[in-house]
Amino acid sequence: MNNNDQSITINSVWYTLQEVEELAWKKLVNGSIKKKNGFRTMCVGTINENGESTLRTVVNRKVAQIDKTIYFYTDIRSRKIQNLQNDNRVSLLFYDAKQRVQITVKATATLHIDDDLQKQKWQSTSAQARLGYMTKEAPNTVSKNPTLGYDEKFSLVKPTVVESDLYNSNFVVVACKAFELEFLYLDYLGNRKANFYYKNTMLINSFWVVP
Repeated sequence: MNNNDQSITINSVWYTLQEVEELAWKKLVNGSIKKKNGFRTMCVGTINENGESTLRTVVNRKVAQIDKTIYFYTDIRSRKIQNLQNDNRVSLLFYDAKQRVQITVKATATLHIDDDLQKQKWQSTSAQARLGYMTKEAPNTVSKNPTLGYDEKFSLVKPTVVESDLYNSNFVVVACKAFELEFLYLDYLGNRKANFYYKNTMLINSFWVVP
């Protein structure tokens, strides 16, 4: 640390606690817009009907830093939707081995179903990218044989916009508003960690913690 013991170095750059919080959100924003960025994907944790934690990896679609909100897309028939309708608390885990940074976010999720935001995001999605929402059965439905879930012809021919639009109702935008963020920097000279807490998008508390 530096002389006042209130900052840390990351890649030879000094950061105060406030600057670490800004850095964390900047990294998440970059992940949402740069496809090869390590923060492009995240592990989403929800609680199922048995009180068990369930995990899956999704794409970081958008980060609104001012609103402290992170967005991802999913199928309305998926188990994660059922989980979030029963308990809208969600955990998001990001990790980039190259940057040696792990960011964990705890949030409350809002489901955008058949509203303006859902329609806008659907229209901005390519027909090919919509294949994940074009399965005939719900995700995780048991199958006797390996299956794509959607019409096999689409493994050879891309769907048209008209064909994919038939599945618009399966598409959901999930908005995760953060109430807690943990930033961990891994360094062979010593790891560093900081925690941040939010209320109504405002930072209300923050401190360094033992990694």
